[in-house]
Order: sequence, then structure tokens, then C-alpha cells
Amino acid sequence: MDLDNEQDWLLGESSWWPNSESKPTVSRYGDLQPPESWNHTNPKLGGGGWMRQRLKPVGPQILYYSSWSLFFLISSSVPLIFPNKLPIDDQLLAIILFSFSWILTLMPFVWFSNSNNEIFTFFPLDLLYFCLGVIFFILHILIDPRLGWFGFLLFLIAWGRTIRNISNSLSVNSSRWLLPISSPDYSQDILNDGWEISSNKFKNGLIATKSDIFGPYSAELTGVSYRNYRFIAFSMVYRNRIIHDPFNTNFISNIEINNFLSLPPLKISGEHWPEIFTVEIEEE
Repeated sequence: MDLDNEQDWLLGESSWWPNSESKPTVSRYGDLQPPESWNHTNPKLGGGGWMRQRLKPVGPQILYYSSWSLFFLISSSVPLIFPNKLPIDDQLLAIILFSFSWILTLMPFVWFSNSNNEIFTFFPLDLLYFCLGVIFFILHILIDPRLGWFGFLLFLIAWGRTIRNISNSLSVNSSRWLLPISSPDYSQDILNDGWEISSNKFKNGLIATKSDIFGPYSAELTGVSYRNYRFIAFSMVYRNRIIHDPFNTNFISNIEINNFLSLPPLKISGEHWPEIFTVEIEEE
């Protein structure tokens, strides 16, 4: 069995951090440890308890495509500044460029989001300024073409605020916390109070959620399988889209979240980690 695969599965592939050393490390800049009540461990210590699993950073993929969106948004105004200069209808070309700019802004975020929650949300779109832009776009057709430029300004503001929302959602490392279990051990009785349970049996995928007091965050428990091993994964999800490591210096918490994180989500201590996940690795 290839131990490098187990290292990559828990600590992340070295290619995800091209500026770092080639070997995976137990801790990275910004990592914090859970409270002692979590009985946590790491691949260097092994034993039993919760262990951090690093997820592939989604920021580079999202920002690469979104960075082109401003070009197409600004380009959508060119056919209107220089009308009747192209073989295609000016309004049609402007609408095509405008639509493509917002597709590049929003679709990468939706496509590369790493949560398991499928709840619909307008985030990261700044809905207020975008809707105001739509209103003035309609008014410029019905009343005065000059209103279109004010609508375009509102769309630029909406774009800037949307990109800010995306940037804020990518400011925390993506990691979840795993506890090895035996499938028959799973039942709703092993969960602490307050979870909305979606499955009474172990399964791969979303098992339970909690989101009533966490502001922009929700908590998720998911079933995870790797080879013949089973795990319960705990995640804190920002705006139902991006998984944030709650034990990271950039994670923005509050009293309710701190109280929630003071205890692990499960009442059981889980199984011992198999030896294939315990390896010799360096600290960063």
C-alpha cells in the first residue's frame, strides 16, 4: 500500500502549495489546535481522536476565471460608446459581453465550492446593487438613454462588492476534521444536541447540519469513506459554499461558535487511526 497516498489524502498534495517544501507537513501557518475536549491527534502522533484533513484550496481556481470578468464587463460598454461600428447589433453584443462577464464572476465560485450543502443562495452576488443596475437599465430603454450609464456604474459597484464577497470567503484555509468510526457505531444518539439529522445510518455524504446561531456559518457532519475505512467529517461552511477550518487564525468566530466548538460534535471517541495514516513527516 502506498503511504504517500495516505499523506496526500490527509495533509494535501504538495502541488497545492507550490511555494512550500515538497514534503507535506503536519502544521501550516495559521493552524490552531482544537480544545483538549476534542481528543485530537495528527498523522505524526496517531492513536485516536479527531484529525485535520486539508482540502484543495479553491481560491486559485475561482480567482483565475473571475479575474477575466472585469474585462468583459467594461467591454460591454464599448459597443454603446461607438455605435454602428460593428457588423453585429450593438445592443446584442453589449448584452452578450455583459452576460459573459457575470458568468465568469459567479460560476467559478459555484462550480468549485467544496461544501456538501445544496441550499440555493445568491451569495456571493451583491443582490442590492445588481438589482438597482437592472432597474436603471430598464429605465434607460423606457425613459432616457443617459440613465444607462448610471445603471452601468451600479453594475460596476455590484461587481466590486461581489468580488469582495468572494475574496472574504477565501481568506480561511479549507480543512475538515475527521474521526474514524465503525459503520455500525453510527446512530443519531452519538451526536451532541442541536443537530438537524438527515440520516440515521452511516452513508457517504451529508448526515447532519446545524445553522441556527452561527451567522454566516453552518456546521456539517458528513460520512466519508477511504479504502475500507469509514469516517465522520466535521466542517464549518461559510455561506453554504466554502469550508473553513474553524481552528485557524483567520477564522472569524463569535461567542455562540466558540461555545459550540468547545466540545466535539460527537459523544464517542471513535476508533484508533490505522497505522497507514501514521507516518514520519516534518513540521513547517
